[in-house]
Amino acid sequence: PPSDLAFTMTLGTSKKLAEVLIAALVVVSTFLTAPSAFAQTGTIPDPPQGAWTFPANPVDAAVAPLDVVMPVDPSIIIGELSNGMRYFIRENPYPASRVDLRLVVKVGSLLEDDDQLGIAHFVEHMSFNGTERYEKQALIHALESFGMQFGAHINAYTSFDETVYMLTIPTDEDVIVDTAFEILEDWASAVAFEDEEIDKERGVVIEEWRLRLGAGTRVNEIQFPILFGGSRYAERLPIGTEESLQSFTYDAVRRFYQDWYRPDLMAVIASGDFDKDDIEQRIIDGFSGLSNPDSERPRVTYDIPEHTETLFGVATDPEMQVEQVQVFHKMPMRPQGTHGSYRQTIVENLYGSMLNRRLRELSQCHGSAGLRDGK
Repeated sequence: PPSDLAFTMTLGTSKKLAEVLIAALVVVSTFLTAPSAFAQTGTIPDPPQGAWTFPANPVDAAVAPLDVVMPVDPSIIIGELSNGMRYFIRENPYPASRVDLRLVVKVGSLLEDDDQLGIAHFVEHMSFNGTERYEKQALIHALESFGMQFGAHINAYTSFDETVYMLTIPTDEDVIVDTAFEILEDWASAVAFEDEEIDKERGVVIEEWRLRLGAGTRVNEIQFPILFGGSRYAERLPIGTEESLQSFTYDAVRRFYQDWYRPDLMAVIASGDFDKDDIEQRIIDGFSGLSNPDSERPRVTYDIPEHTETLFGVATDPEMQVEQVQVFHKMPMRPQGTHGSYRQTIVENLYGSMLNRRLRELSQCHGSAGLRDGK
């Protein structure tokens, strides 16, 4: 219905916009693979030599009621500590001698107070600038001494709703695994936030904000109030504002960390070539001692409000070189995790793939409106 639509016309747009919308008309294409061994023979093949998991029985999925929750891979260990922290462990011997670790914090820029714009992202930066066990740059130096590189093996990101810290480590020596878990523990509860380091990093993040300035940002400033109008999403971009980054107080940074970096809003994920029992024990030993605040702030979930009229906007910028017309159909989040929801996702991906293919074919026709000057 028209009340669900938002139209925007732009000379180009940022790819990040699509990542934060509830739904878009054109979805990511799905690549179709060759028929499975089951489809060709009617039987489930034996796993290859040395495989660490078994293929699921497609018959079970075919006859399962659509409202039944899909089962979790039984090879994944899922646990929860008494303080509310959850963990997910998946033993995976390929590639050999490598482990991926994640500390997931269910907190992003939407939880910032008015005097904290950009601080969720800033806290992520500060986590690499000193902890109780690793002063200043010692954390990075320790990891780099094991052959790890920032970006490829050491990274993090902050979004509206979450902050995720990522380590990819070799497992050649126990000291590497020990160090990685110490760092995860410090990120979860013991970031230093020294005044001097805060001021140094303030300049780094302001420069990151400046690098994002340009036509794409200017277009987004027109689009976001239309797409997210009336919601906190339009007011809490993770990068923050220049004014806030220049003026926020030390207390505002520490307050955000104390309020939101707590075990009941965290999870540890480990996947790789290891002994799963050893990793589980490391998580239990390292994170069970963390405690939640006596007076916990509620972790509010924010929605994008509905609107009764069709919204429309035009955004132009002389630096944008691609013309686009976009139609967004906003839909409420539907239940996830059931056979029916997964089936619907497959159907929508197939639809998007076919539609994109048709549009691509039309764009290649002579005289197509999608071409410029016959090219």
